[in-house]
Amino acid sequence: MSSSRSTRGPLGRTSAPHKERKEFDVLLRELAEIIPYAEKGIIFATESAVDLEQAEEQEEVIRLDKVVRECVDIERSLNFQKEALEKIKTKVEAGQEVDLVETFKSLYDSALEEYESATEDEKYFENNSYKDFRQKIWEVNHPDEAMPPLNGNEDDEIVMGKQKESLYCPITTLLLEEPVTSKVCKHTFSKDAILQLIRRNTNVVPCPMTGCDKQIMEHDLQPNKRIERKVAQYRAESDDPMHDVEYTSIID
Repeated sequence: MSSSRSTRGPLGRTSAPHKERKEFDVLLRELAEIIPYAEKGIIFATESAVDLEQAEEQEEVIRLDKVVRECVDIERSLNFQKEALEKIKTKVEAGQEVDLVETFKSLYDSALEEYESATEDEKYFENNSYKDFRQKIWEVNHPDEAMPPLNGNEDDEIVMGKQKESLYCPITTLLLEEPVTSKVCKHTFSKDAILQLIRRNTNVVPCPMTGCDKQIMEHDLQPNKRIERKVAQYRAESDDPMHDVEYTSIID
């Protein structure tokens, strides 16, 4: 008896042979290895911006800003490819006959088209890596001032000024370690804690934050370097690790 019950149709169509499942796993693994390079590009540009001499280097800041935006675009494009492959893999494993090339192209093109039609706010100002880049530039030139909202909306600034965010992970209740923030609900967790929770629950878990009904998957998580700096600053300034002050104002 054959070990595979799948059937093959025309080129590019499949209904779940073992070979294709392995190929999906390889592609997803390769994408997972490539995507962090876009983040590294953003981090490099951010650290380079910190070393610049204020107004004298304005042209270089503009250039780096363009580099960061390009890295954000690349990262999103790679994630769209990864998400398309994951959706196709799910269909294949369910025994559905899928035209691999056309389905991938359709899913990817649709996601990319939606992204390209998004506003500047949606593409960059809500991206944690880009916000961290702009925050660091602001801190170099205005060390004692809160950064205004990137979109220039004064109402947003008023609201943000009243909000507080914890430097403690809601899962471990300890200070955040390698903080990551969910794109779907903006809550922040220690990286290892939330990843363990997600992987123990079939790759999706309700947000651990009390009162939040969003579902979180691994690809929804983004490193939050701004909060990581806040935690490092708090550790450095606090002689007592159990210090009562566990909140910091959101300023971005």
